[in-house]
Amino acid sequence: MKQLEGRVAVVTGGGSGIGRALAQGYGAEGCHVVVADVQDDARDETIALLEADGVTALGVKTDVTDTDSVEALAAATIERFGEVHIVCNNAGVGGGGLIKDQQLVDWKWVIDVSLWGVIHGVHHFLPHLRAADEAHIMSTASVAGLTAGPGLGPYNAAKYGVVAIMETLHHEMERDDDCNVGVSVLCPGVVNTNIITAQRNRPDHLKRAKKTGAAGKDAKKFNNAIAAALANGMDPSDVAACVIDANKNSQFWVLSHPEHLDDIVHRNESLHTATNPTLRDGSIGG
Repeated sequence: MKQLEGRVAVVTGGGSGIGRALAQGYGAEGCHVVVADVQDDARDETIALLEADGVTALGVKTDVTDTDSVEALAAATIERFGEVHIVCNNAGVGGGGLIKDQQLVDWKWVIDVSLWGVIHGVHHFLPHLRAADEAHIMSTASVAGLTAGPGLGPYNAAKYGVVAIMETLHHEMERDDDCNVGVSVLCPGVVNTNIITAQRNRPDHLKRAKKTGAAGKDAKKFNNAIAAALANGMDPSDVAACVIDANKNSQFWVLSHPEHLDDIVHRNESLHTATNPTLRDGSIGG
């Protein structure tokens, strides 16, 4: 998509972090922006920032784990603007800990948000995107969707799934002569966001039983290390700029952290040679 001005962009998880940066970035390009987020105050704050910059914006409370909620988001977008051209399936949550210490509610919560949120977004918005003269859909995965380090089992599983869905969709859209829909997947490294505090929006029925002893200490130590890394991570606005550039240039892979390319190549070389996977020194999890 070479022309973004006047287009309608939808961003899930738009209340903070990469989502807010995407909303502001597309707004700066002249798009009308729909901000979807489950957290009312964060969503309203993003809307206020957009409107202060003269952007036409709509906020919609959205739980991406709920198919009816995402369907309502699509309906609200069409009702307000009549069409949609850009969708960023960005909402996601994380969580740390070894697989042996995970509870089933950990798997369900992370996969419901980070994987099913993308599935719901693709399912409910793709018909509208295919009806547009040109459109683009992007989903936020992670470098953890390209190489799996220890301590992030549910997150890795969700992000690998997001990459697979978007790569499949890319091939399908390339072969679909009845529409003009570009596809991208964002695979960032560490970004300065508040994803580590995503527990604030975790529903009561999916909250984990408190771990004590060594498992609890290990999880706390891991999460503290993640929090420290996030504080020194890339600015979300720089990540959003990579996404928008990929949108303009019909680029599938959005690799905002090129320093992790060697980790990805290392992983793929073990696949190519059928040798057991290893982690490079200094890699995520290495």
